[in-house]
Amino acid sequence: SNSGLIETLSNIYLNRMDNFLIDQSSTKQNEFYGRYQNQIFFTWNQSLDELEQIVKSMKSEYHHLSFDIHIGKNLNYLDLYLENRHSLLYSRVHR
Repeated sequence: SNSGLIETLSNIYLNRMDNFLIDQSSTKQNEFYGRYQNQIFFTWNQSLDELEQIVKSMKSEYHHLSFDIHIGKNLNYLDLYLENRHSLLYSRVHR
């Protein structure tokens, strides 16, 4: 099957974006970044203006990719439910 090759090429291609987002979030306290294939999420406890600048940079650098951006205190990510509860990351299996 070609799925292994496709996943490897995807990881290589998205590595620069991973590093950019990890650098942005890891320099802040208590931030988390995760990606599975083309699904990315990260926590952000800084200002909305800073986040908008990061998103703007990401969209400019990767203008050929489409992004759906959701901002909120919780999300369903793959089979997980994640929630920010007073700056603590709460998770549970969601099906």
